[in-house]
Amino acid sequence: MKPKKIIMGFILCGILLKNPVYAKYVYYLEDTIINLSRDANSPVCQVSYSTQEWTNQNVRITITANKEIEQVSGFELSEDKKVLTKEVSQNESGVLKIRDFSGNEAQVEYEVSNIDKEFPKIIGCENGGKYPKPLKLDYSDNVEIKNISVDLYSNKLRVNSENVYTDSFYYQGIDRTQNTIRVNVITHPLNTKKYKYFVNNKLYATTTDTSYTFTGLNKGTNYVWKVQAIDGTGKVLDEISGNNATSYFNSLTANKTPERFVATFHNLDTAVSKVRYAVWNYYDEPNKRWYDSSIKNNRIADITCIPFHTSLYPSYVVHAYLYNAKGEVLDVVGFSIDFKSNYIPPNHTIDVYHLNKAGDYQIMVSDLAGNETIYYIQVKD
Repeated sequence: MKPKKIIMGFILCGILLKNPVYAKYVYYLEDTIINLSRDANSPVCQVSYSTQEWTNQNVRITITANKEIEQVSGFELSEDKKVLTKEVSQNESGVLKIRDFSGNEAQVEYEVSNIDKEFPKIIGCENGGKYPKPLKLDYSDNVEIKNISVDLYSNKLRVNSENVYTDSFYYQGIDRTQNTIRVNVITHPLNTKKYKYFVNNKLYATTTDTSYTFTGLNKGTNYVWKVQAIDGTGKVLDEISGNNATSYFNSLTANKTPERFVATFHNLDTAVSKVRYAVWNYYDEPNKRWYDSSIKNNRIADITCIPFHTSLYPSYVVHAYLYNAKGEVLDVVGFSIDFKSNYIPPNHTIDVYHLNKAGDYQIMVSDLAGNETIYYIQVKD
């Protein structure tokens, strides 16, 4: 048994009495050994950023330590006391002293220099201005311009709706079904702030988006859609309508080279279990060929067809039959491929620095950070 230390204590009682009384107490304490050690290692910290590319958004700074650290002014400390974070809206740099709970310090530097919220400049015109031709333009940005586009512009509401091939001359009696109804705004009145999208006079959405896909519609049904351009007061500036029919797929693409063509259905409905293609030369339907295509996991079905006819006019007709699991035909879609039309005319481009043609123009300039400047101007004769 360990020896005990004895501590004698006396308490004086009755201080106010003439004959004071002393009480004697004895305490026995066990020996206790306490091991004390000191952490002399500074915290090791790593600095990271939410992005180091040019951006017009805020950047989040994260400082991660290998041990628990104290709070630093201006930063948020995580619950485990090992991570400091801060979100900055403009470029910023600094030097921090990171201290652990033993008093050890580490010096950490951080720098955010990739935030750019300054818009590119269009030099030579003002938004909404009218100018005689020719008009000379220039562009600048405090960092770097990424893209410049200048397009002739119509100050009216114009849209297109995506359709599958429709050619009544080739396909009398064939169900030329159009794809899922999607409407895209091409141009709009200058003061447009939002759009209203209708189907069969039912309002589906009020949004600033210039494209809208109508969902929840019955398959194989014709619908009348309408788009309204609305200003900031809610006034209808313009409207346009059209009609489309729904189908069992989202889109159909048919791409060709001089040697072959590939036809692809995208996002086929789960009701479709198989697609069969009948292909023939336009002048030789009796010698048509059949191709089967299974549905892939991403709901795509495609075929690759190599020209098999020796005609000097190798134009091909394709009828695609969409079957359900019972072998019933749900839909028949027709399109054509012309192998002799291999020439693709070059795109007409506008000299973005010299506008020599009269008309309404949309000028759009973007920089590396995603800032975008858009002007609408008019060039007159």
